[in-house]
Amino acid sequence: MKKPVIYIVEDDEGIQEVYEGAFENDYAPYIFGNAADFFEAMGLQKPDLVILDVMLPDMDGYTILTKIRETDERLPVIIVSAKSDEISFVKGLNKGADDYMAKPFSVLELLARVKSNLRRAKLYVERADGFVIDGNTYKISYNGNDLGVTLKEFKLLKLLVGKVGITVTREAIFQEVWGEDFFGETRTLDMHVASLREKIKAVGGGEPIVTVRGVGYRFEGK
Repeated sequence: MKKPVIYIVEDDEGIQEVYEGAFENDYAPYIFGNAADFFEAMGLQKPDLVILDVMLPDMDGYTILTKIRETDERLPVIIVSAKSDEISFVKGLNKGADDYMAKPFSVLELLARVKSNLRRAKLYVERADGFVIDGNTYKISYNGNDLGVTLKEFKLLKLLVGKVGITVTREAIFQEVWGEDFFGETRTLDMHVASLREKIKAVGGGEPIVTVRGVGYRFEGK
């Protein structure tokens, strides 16, 4: 089984060694001593979880967290910092941290919190008939092949897959995907479905989206 990837931003060599020892058996840890190296790695591969120190040489952890949240709302982030006062805790959580631990920390407690946050993140991932719908990254793949969906296409297919075998009315789709105040051309929905069908076919996913004329659409499981 593939090990969860953890990115750790920590410039203290002693603490880096603690992380390496704690994670080497069950996880794939990558440790960065500064923000620049961390963001370079983020551009190449998204981790399953991030651990952030606050006091770093080139950018503080709060700023790193803010930049992460600008593009990814659900990537689990744990702040581990020597700043253990209540104000620092609140600041970190308000900026989007999922958890906050004070140094020095218990390795067993750290492992428990990592496990808990990874488990919570997996709740956003749905699987059906070869499709993987990842609510953490807003990506959909079929048998490992990324469909390259837009945000609206993601919401649309996620809705249909979540009600597999049930016809979802056009009205319900508009309300769920576009919002109650949508007054645009109703052909917008048909165009999004057509685009999804092409992307699914391109990766060998067949034709799972069925049109129910005058009513709406249905996702047919195999």
